[in-house]
Amino acid sequence: MPKTLEPALLYQCPVCQSPLLPYNLSVKCDKGHTFDVHKKGYINLLLAHQKNSKAPGDDAQMVASRRRFLEQGYYQALAEKIALRARQWLPSNASLWDAGCGEGYYTNTIAQINPGFELYGLDISKPAIQSASRYKQVNWCVASSSHPPYLNESFDAIVSVFSRVDALPFYRVLKPSGSVLLAVPDSDHLLNLRKLIYDTVRPYDTSKHLSYFDQGFELTNEERITVELQLNNNQAIFDLLGMTPHAHRLPQDKRSALEQVSSLTDTACFKLYQFKKSHLNPSQTD
Repeated sequence: MPKTLEPALLYQCPVCQSPLLPYNLSVKCDKGHTFDVHKKGYINLLLAHQKNSKAPGDDAQMVASRRRFLEQGYYQALAEKIALRARQWLPSNASLWDAGCGEGYYTNTIAQINPGFELYGLDISKPAIQSASRYKQVNWCVASSSHPPYLNESFDAIVSVFSRVDALPFYRVLKPSGSVLLAVPDSDHLLNLRKLIYDTVRPYDTSKHLSYFDQGFELTNEERITVELQLNNNQAIFDLLGMTPHAHRLPQDKRSALEQVSSLTDTACFKLYQFKKSHLNPSQTD
């Protein structure tokens, strides 16, 4: 049995919502729905009707680009800050779900700094989870954050780093005293990069951050994190660009100009929020 399945008691069947338990080289619910465990240790629990395309999420090239950038340590300070705040704000044996975990960089850092945590990582991108599965101390699955295949009230915390958030399913899987740790860009994030690709640079609208969890949660902590960046080759610059929504909006003339840039000094600016689950279920406010 792959190591990642030993504590896999928090999964629920995506078909019937019954608990999933290890069964030979698969997981199975009492209704007979069975899902194979990949030889790398992850489980694919994404149902066909939950896909918005044939291969949703980041493709293999995007995953490789992100992995290449993060493994250079450019965002290590952010990852360590998230992990340290998790240690400060959560029980030492916390169950934690990284929603939209990508290739697992932040999840792995949390695991290294918090060895007592029981960690689950989920992403809708199969190439991302295939990459993440090299970290064997985490339970990985391919699934949608809007339909998380986890039991009700099973997690002490959810981490979301630049990923989709959905208050109702988050509320469902959190314990009554559970937290969401949300990391997002601050208003002045990557100003110098944006000046290279836009004629007019506007601050990010950060007001939407608080609206993500305006029902069913209360804001308990808020922190600004800045990371100085010195990128000394064009590959790193494009890898960074690929981690932002700007890559999809870049006109060809701006892309051609950026291909001539060999170095970039910039500041990555983030906000880290902690939201605590309250007694007001967001579904009751619709």
